[in-house]
Amino acid sequence: MINKRDINLELSIRFTTPFIVGSGFGKGGLVDSTTVKGNNNIVYLPGSSIKGRIKSEFKKNMEMLYPGSICNSLISRRTEICKQQDIKNACAICRIFGSEFCEGSLIFEDAVIEERIRDILHKIEGNKVIPLFQSSIRTGIRLNRFLKTAEEGALFTLEGVNPAIVLTSRIYGSCYISDDECSYLKEVIKTITHLGGNKARGMGRCSVDVREVTP
Repeated sequence: MINKRDINLELSIRFTTPFIVGSGFGKGGLVDSTTVKGNNNIVYLPGSSIKGRIKSEFKKNMEMLYPGSICNSLISRRTEICKQQDIKNACAICRIFGSEFCEGSLIFEDAVIEERIRDILHKIEGNKVIPLFQSSIRTGIRLNRFLKTAEEGALFTLEGVNPAIVLTSRIYGSCYISDDECSYLKEVIKTITHLGGNKARGMGRCSVDVREVTP
């Protein structure tokens, strides 16, 4: 049964390989692609990246378990229902994550470095140590797909965030959701194995722990 309920989940993201979320900028010719950073030059993982990953996995599995239950799928007739913008009768994707037809009900916070780790770093050397500790430079070469050899002049560098860093995030809000969908949402979050870009190069491997926070 679908009822309106408050959702408050806390995520703990542990990486086993460096991750990168491209900022679109380089660094003075030394680094071709830097990762996004916020205040005080501290890295973070945008909430939009987390939301997009969870939404993709949730939708893929819902379509397999309940064919036709999600709008915009090839075998679904629900699209016309979701277009009516009656959020209570919309499909799970529209109700939870939002779509072109409905505004999303949940807020996905940016994932930031654990507060206890930031405090430790500040006690050691202050703000200056954080940029040194949090990331490293990775060098790669583009391969010619046909010749299976390295492309001439195709050396590149990426700034990857060190996997020792643990990030925390929150998902919260009030939305129409069934008990089964709520349980399934938490299970889907736990199955996420990669976040960020350059997954084909082995970056962004992670595990995600989730717990429900009660008021």
